[in-house]
Amino acid sequence: MDVFELARRYHEELGIEEPSFATMAAEMFEDLGLKLLEHLQEEGYTLKGTRFLDYDKTLILQIMKGERNFEIALRKA
Repeated sequence: MDVFELARRYHEELGIEEPSFATMAAEMFEDLGLKLLEHLQEEGYTLKGTRFLDYDKTLILQIMKGERNFEIALRKA
């Protein structure tokens, strides 16, 4: 899968609105964020939102299950 297809999926499935951020996420994390979300959804978690912490290395996935809220950080080392 090419980076533009991944960027489209980051936009649609993870809700990253800004096209340049969706492309950056696809370039940095490839399909890791998408696979992680898929696994979490299979376990009953719901995606509340996404945001970049420092705009160049860390993508935060905000998830919830029931009344509990969590944040998972994907960070490029």
